[in-house]
Amino acid sequence: MFYVSSINKSYGKNKVLTDISLTVEPGQCIALLGINGSGKSTLLGILAGSIKPDSGSFGFDTPASTALLPQDNPLLPELSALDNIRLWNPGSKRSVLNEHNMSICRSLGVDTFLDKRVSKLSGGMKKRLSLAITMMSDPDLLLLDEPLASLDLLCKNGILRYLQSYTACGGSVIIATHETSALDICDQIYTLKGGHIRLALDKKTDPDGFASDTYLKLLY
Repeated sequence: MFYVSSINKSYGKNKVLTDISLTVEPGQCIALLGINGSGKSTLLGILAGSIKPDSGSFGFDTPASTALLPQDNPLLPELSALDNIRLWNPGSKRSVLNEHNMSICRSLGVDTFLDKRVSKLSGGMKKRLSLAITMMSDPDLLLLDEPLASLDLLCKNGILRYLQSYTACGGSVIIATHETSALDICDQIYTLKGGHIRLALDKKTDPDGFASDTYLKLLY
């Protein structure tokens, strides 16, 4: 289990996060829903270890790892997809293209454009490549910041199928998103408003609440 306990974060006089607490079980997908500037990216950055909270704690109850896929793809456009993979996975081409990594590439369709320069890839290809690189570290908890933004329907569905397969195998996900299709696969939806977090929907207790008209109401 991954826990978040009483996280607080301010930037100057601006209180971004106030007493944020939640838990994520193995195999569970949790959504963070909130308007732009509500603190979703800050919270994910804290949980990934790239932003220091003012107070509070978070972690696993057993040894485990976390990986973050930021909203902006962390890729070098002048390099090929394969060379970008090798930047994050040092070693020879043969060692990088091991069966574990190639299975991830095949699952996301990345194996079809490994030799293409990133600058020539579509937005969907770049996002799938970024996700593949993130998954190669075998994280127990995957943090996703708007992973479906500006993608076409086919690419969105492919990524969502991969995430469902990942959670079915025991992986956990915290996803910041406004996409109704992503919210549909979540087990719980938390809202962030005014720096405060609230469990707004739980599929176990309110399965009928997971609908697009309900999601919109949660934002206001």
